[in-house]
Amino acid sequence: MKISQILILIFSPFLTFSQSSLIFSEYGEGSSSNKWIEIYNPTFMDISLDEYKYNFCFNGCDSMQWEYSIPFDSGYVLLSGETYLLVHHAADSVLLNAANQTTNILSNGNDVAGLYHTSFNTIVDVIGIIDSVDNLTGWEVDGIIDATKNHTMRRKPDVCGGNIGDWSLSDGSNGVSQWTVGVVDDYSDINLHNSNCINSTSINVIDPNEKTLIEVRDLLGRTSVITYNQIQLFIFNDGSVKKRISLKK
Repeated sequence: MKISQILILIFSPFLTFSQSSLIFSEYGEGSSSNKWIEIYNPTFMDISLDEYKYNFCFNGCDSMQWEYSIPFDSGYVLLSGETYLLVHHAADSVLLNAANQTTNILSNGNDVAGLYHTSFNTIVDVIGIIDSVDNLTGWEVDGIIDATKNHTMRRKPDVCGGNIGDWSLSDGSNGVSQWTVGVVDDYSDINLHNSNCINSTSINVIDPNEKTLIEVRDLLGRTSVITYNQIQLFIFNDGSVKKRISLKK
């Protein structure tokens, strides 16, 4: 049973928000039940996972609807620079011992996983194509066929924000890939995400309010230029997203 309709952003002409973006930092689709997905906080702020859910569809999302929407452990706060690991409940003991949470809802290589912000009804990051056909075996990443099946994928260190539901911004088909693709069953790096977004010295000396605009998108998540008198998404280098209207003087 489908439980919620996919929305990249709900339109409200009077709403302004600033959102810190968690990311999927590692993904593994391995032998047997060795499946896992890691979430990383690349921002300067500690973030409550009560505001997020792990959303999922088998073989793409029919009629643009999620099939599962799984909450994280209640009250869990993901600290700046830390990870949160979801693991299949029948996985290898090494994975289970490192897990923050277990589930049987993890990808076979052709299933869509989304990191969903509940307050803003927004996809902040996604693995896979939401409206893909049912006969996929997996998605190509960085030129590797079926990379999401029987591989381990890690987000590159310079990725500091999610793809807002557009997989093509991550997989290398629309620019440089945000992922490195490794061998099957390589969980040697779980909970050790390498990131250039923050570090032990910069947390204390960099003002998070000093942001640089890196991209503008429309309400459907498509890359855009600044357009007057239209609501657009302004994406900054710290992973935050703001919805703004540019007024022509």
